[in-house]
Amino acid sequence: MRLIGYLLMLSGWLLVFAALLLLAGLGQRFTFVVAGLLVECLGLALVAMRYRALQRGPE
Repeated sequence: MRLIGYLLMLSGWLLVFAALLLLAGLGQRFTFVVAGLLVECLGLALVAMRYRALQRGPE
């Protein structure tokens, strides 16, 4: 789950950079940047959940 979180954060950044470089319209850029940021937040949440589970230890 940690690896998936890191890959989601990386793909979110790539989506943001691709949108800024390739799209011409402001509305299209904004939509893809927001989507990229949401993907990054999802990845960060997965990494944080894994970290909290490791800190809690076996129950």
